[in-house]
Amino acid sequence: MVFENFNAGAQRVVILAKEEAGAQGYTYIDSGHLLLALLHDEDSPAQQALSALGVSLELARARVGRLSDVPVLLDAPLQFSARARAALDRSAEEAAKLGSVRIGPQHLLLALVHSSTGQAMEVLQSFGVNSHQVRGKVLTASARSADPRSALPLLPLGPVVPDSLFELSRNLTLAAGDGRLGDVVGRRPDIDRVLQVLSRRARNVALLVGDPGVGKTSIAAGLAQAIVRGDVPSRFLGRTVLRLDVTALFTDPRHHGRFTEVMAELVQDILRSSGLVLFLDNALSVVRTREGQAEALAFFRPVFDVPGVSIVAATGSADHQRWERDSGPDRRIQPVPVAEPAPEDVLQILRDARQRLVDHHEVEITDEALAAAARLAHGYLPGHALPGAAIDLLDEASAQLRSGPVTPGTTPRVTAEVVTRTAGASATLPIAPRPPVLSPPVPHDPTVWSMS
Repeated sequence: MVFENFNAGAQRVVILAKEEAGAQGYTYIDSGHLLLALLHDEDSPAQQALSALGVSLELARARVGRLSDVPVLLDAPLQFSARARAALDRSAEEAAKLGSVRIGPQHLLLALVHSSTGQAMEVLQSFGVNSHQVRGKVLTASARSADPRSALPLLPLGPVVPDSLFELSRNLTLAAGDGRLGDVVGRRPDIDRVLQVLSRRARNVALLVGDPGVGKTSIAAGLAQAIVRGDVPSRFLGRTVLRLDVTALFTDPRHHGRFTEVMAELVQDILRSSGLVLFLDNALSVVRTREGQAEALAFFRPVFDVPGVSIVAATGSADHQRWERDSGPDRRIQPVPVAEPAPEDVLQILRDARQRLVDHHEVEITDEALAAAARLAHGYLPGHALPGAAIDLLDEASAQLRSGPVTPGTTPRVTAEVVTRTAGASATLPIAPRPPVLSPPVPHDPTVWSMS
């Protein structure tokens, strides 16, 4: 086993794991001993994450001792078990995912919980902890320890997400730390505006308003990425961003006839949580239940004022106009207009999205095709905004090309001509010149109070 890429903390973990195994009479070092070693160092993100989840060294040590009969001591060097070796090997992958050259204790912990079995996971499960919770805590602890602006003790490292809330939502902070979210381009002013609204004492529910496809969800993803990097105000460090599509929740056939029970359980989970940023997509869609109908956001009013829980909602422009006309503005909700990205940002977003389409359709997409999609997307999907409309147009063009005859051994090319034909054939309205892109929102001046 080569440990040359381990930093000093990770090397110490290996030494302590050997000592833990030897003290308990084991003839091998298992994943449980690595877990015990991780609990020793109070300065590491791994120990802080485990501590925040209620995992203590003394109880964990006792539980590791009960997992196996104490073997007879042998006068031979302790070897790593197959599962422990697999975790040590995988730690390099976990470090690479988080952009680290050296392997640290936090990467060892992430490697331990990658597998759902083994001594380490048995011990964690005995504390009522699952792998998703561990990953979330490690990411938030790492973000805090990497933030040079914060000298505060790392006590609340983000919430342990209750099971029902975890099942009904997507953890964007965890996805950001795993590298599963694409790069968010040109949205920093919107993210800063959202953080400013969430920091207010009143009107602190941020409502993103924009046409379909404009990138409201990408702002929530960018916020999660900023939290993982530690590039947010101190009050938001360690927060967990959860995305909940409220319309999908209410229309899910699994919850048919149980709306009241599902919502009551969801609200109770949120009330018991802290350190959350809850992103509610399609928040002003009208939901009809046996009790009547209302905008989806209305069902979450009980959690608007929960300390440590921030709400970011998103809605289309049409739903927002209807809501303002029918219901009147809510004094706790601050609309945040979301405009289309600048043209150069649209092209960069399409370049980032290209690889996903290439992998899915097994085609080649030229730079000229990207430019054509950005130019023709409004005609292809009237009422939809960039960059979403352009990505949809490229998706359709790739699907049409791949569905036709393909010469064996060749890769179909999506060109500007292919995109133009697709837009012309699929548009519900004649293709018109692309209207000018709206300017990005002007950064808010904190000295000026605004109702808009």
